[in-house]
Amino acid sequence: MSTAVTLSIPELFNPLRVKEASEALASLKLPALQTLLAKSDRFTVKPQNAYARASYLFHQPSFSESTAAYAAIMAAAELDNYDAGAYWLRVDPVQMIADRDSLVLIPAHDLAITEAESKALLEAFNAYFSPDKVQLEYASAQHWYLRMALPVDLQTHTLDSVAHQPVDQCYPTGNAASHWRKLMNEAQMLFFSHPVNEARRAQGIPEINSIWLWGEGQLSDSSIVERTDAMVWSDNLYLKGLATLAKSPLSSSPESYQVWQDRLVEQQKRGGEKISHHMIQLDPLVKSIDSMQQSEWLTALKQLETEWFEPLMKALKRGEIDSLLLELGGTARYHLKPSSLNRFWRFKSALHKMS
Repeated sequence: MSTAVTLSIPELFNPLRVKEASEALASLKLPALQTLLAKSDRFTVKPQNAYARASYLFHQPSFSESTAAYAAIMAAAELDNYDAGAYWLRVDPVQMIADRDSLVLIPAHDLAITEAESKALLEAFNAYFSPDKVQLEYASAQHWYLRMALPVDLQTHTLDSVAHQPVDQCYPTGNAASHWRKLMNEAQMLFFSHPVNEARRAQGIPEINSIWLWGEGQLSDSSIVERTDAMVWSDNLYLKGLATLAKSPLSSSPESYQVWQDRLVEQQKRGGEKISHHMIQLDPLVKSIDSMQQSEWLTALKQLETEWFEPLMKALKRGEIDSLLLELGGTARYHLKPSSLNRFWRFKSALHKMS
């Protein structure tokens, strides 16, 4: 059986990062990565958000903004009583900070919300909105879900697109928007006087004083393609949801190529399905890239060279991998087959020219 590998490290070669580090990249020698990039077929990448990119890399249908149903996909990975036919919203506890004439949103992952705090706020919300039959479902301390039997006319902005940004122009729109904006305002008043926030104010730590609604949508029969012969290696919630719905095997993000191979052998010993496509996303690195100093980023590139790019190139040479797709951020994706490495007329270039 042929083996295809997709290695995803979004934003590794973000164009702004590459420009800032061009001098260091000009002299950096990473022979395996430079060879892979030089010998590959290069495809220009159109601008995509993280969810569209993940769907594409895992060979799932493209979603338009009106049919994305991000919440429905993520809920599949987190909720035991998941209903594929429901209309879903994700509801995140957040902090809103007044900044001149606007409010700036601070996402839950910056607020160190405990499980007890999250559940206390959720219970207060459900009790208050019980007469309206609006009931949140707990998934984690950082986010909740709302399911509805029927869809509503609502368009929202994803949490990552508004995090640490003014939200005045980003509130929900659509025919149902006024109802949900009113609900958000009432939740703010409810949370402000809640004991959780009174305690936080007394301790001088950020409040959890609002919610953000996003990811609305309902899946159809054609939203997900079943892929029992593909496997996702990632801790990313959206990718885990895609794998769950596609009935694909799922495992956490591996630390290195060797760790991936060891875990793959163990899976095969347990009688796992034959896998023809491995979708690998290096989530710990993806989460930390934005906050890295240039020296840390260059060190990460060197580690990737020994832990991933060298072993992948050797596996291609040996024919153990029939197809390799590299998603490294930037403006292109790179695809190789074993025969690609025979392109002797393509010479390695400095990394600042290849990304």
